[in-house]
Formats: sequence, structure tokens, C-alpha cells
Amino acid sequence: MIDPAAREDAPGRRPWPARHEPGAASDRWQAQGAHAAHGRAKAARGARAADARTLYLMPAQTLHVSSTGEALVASRADGEVHRLPATRLLRVVCNERVHWSGPALVLCQQRGISVTWLGAHGRALGHLYPAQTPRVELADALEALTNLPCDWTQTYGNWLRRQRLHVLQRWLAAREAAGQAVGSEEAQRAKRAWVYRDELAEHLPPVLHGMISALVAALLAERGLALRYWSLDGHSIELAADVSRLVWAELNLCGGAIAEAMRETREAAALFEQWSTRCADFAFMHLASLRALAARELRA
Repeated sequence: MIDPAAREDAPGRRPWPARHEPGAASDRWQAQGAHAAHGRAKAARGARAADARTLYLMPAQTLHVSSTGEALVASRADGEVHRLPATRLLRVVCNERVHWSGPALVLCQQRGISVTWLGAHGRALGHLYPAQTPRVELADALEALTNLPCDWTQTYGNWLRRQRLHVLQRWLAAREAAGQAVGSEEAQRAKRAWVYRDELAEHLPPVLHGMISALVAALLAERGLALRYWSLDGHSIELAADVSRLVWAELNLCGGAIAEAMRETREAAALFEQWSTRCADFAFMHLASLRALAARELRA
């Protein structure tokens, strides 16, 4: 369910449930604490509250979201209504049962709140980007590189393969530090599969991948980066999808055993918010590496 700090009850509205009602998990929406670095970021227009959170809207029945101009209003068919101030929202993750009004989407655009839709299996279907995102060095560099008559997509592909190698190396080092060193044959198999063929053994529930995609999309939007870039030869650079997959791999390799049996959306959301700072750190690390590569290419 939504953390009470993320909403604001109006007179006459039903109070938030004080406890979980058995069997109602898929019919509640939740908001959990998001990572601190993201929480301190400024919105596209206006400031966020210090306790701003991610809002998860995952109802089993149709949920209508409208706007007061300052807050999102979530209304259920049974008459239950909740007011969610925009200043207390970092981003929104929802499923296809959420019906958005135009003013509600406009409010998200104006306040720098990204919205991600998840499909039935938890994968991200698409993102709504906030308006008036700032321009930053990496965004300018990528636009410049994709407009040069050079094979930048191949260079980017090589960088992506190196990033997969770094992910694998961190996993191997972590296993060794924990006294559970991976054998040479297993390490070579993992290298061939993950680094060269981009094949990953996925242990975590798919809905976590959608939540990672939402986080990465929000981070890119805040930094003026696009989800996708196109080169002059017509090839695309799927920046959001690629960074999301790298972060997804970090979690699967390092945390798969912890959550292998977890399948409930509520549990997944709670676990993800515990890991969100770590996920953001991984994403920033990959983006910093890409920025360094872009700077070298532009100087060449």
C-alpha cells in the first residue's frame, strides 16, 4: 500500500488502511522510499519534498488518475479516493489498468515526474518523459557523435561488451571475497554467455526489471538524455534499455539467490526500494564510463 507520507487525505475521504488485508495485495498501490541521491534531485519545475517517493500503481481493477493541478487523485470504482501531492512523488510505475486523464499526465510533465507502464509480466512497456529536461555534457556528446560520419554504433557496441565484462568481474571478485570463488570453467562459461552473447540467467522476478527500467528512465530524463539515439546509418543506440540490462545483470548475479522465490509485486517493490540506491550507483557508473568514452571520441 502507499506509504502515508506520499499522500494527503482530504475531508470526507476514506482513511488509508492501517494494515494489509489478506488477499488484497494486488488491489493496492504502494509507494516505498526511493534512493537518497534521486530523492535530492530537483524536479523539472519546482522542488520536491525531502520525503518524496516512488509511487507504484498496480491495481487488480481499473483505477482512474486525475489531477487537481497540484496533486494526482487516484479513484477506485468502489469510491475510494486518495490525493497524492506532486511534490512528494519522484516517479510513477503503473500497469495497464490505470486510466490517466490528460491533466494528470500534464502535471507529471510539468513537475518532472516520469511515468513507466509495466506489462503483465513486469517488463517496461514504455515511459513518459518530463518536459523541459536540462542539457548536460553527455547528452550533447551523444548527439554530436551520432551525427558524425563514423561507425559510432560499433564503438558503442564494443563499450557495451566491456561493461558486461566489468559486471562479470565484479561478481567474480565478490564471490571470491565471500569465500565462494567461482571455478575457472564456470567463469569461462559465464563469460562466453554474458559478455559475448548477452545471455543472462535470470533469477529475479521480471517485475523488478520493469522497476529498474523506470529508475533508469527517470535518471536519464533528469540529465537531458534520450532513451534512444539514432546514427546517420540508421542504427539505434538503445541507451535506456542497455543501461537497464546492465543494472539488471548486477542484481541477478549478486542478489539472485536472495529473491529467487519472491514473486509478489508488493514484495518486489519493497525489495527494489531497498536496492534502489545501489541500482542508481550502478547506472551512474555505466553512464560515467560512457561519458569518458564519448569525450575521447570527440577529441580523436
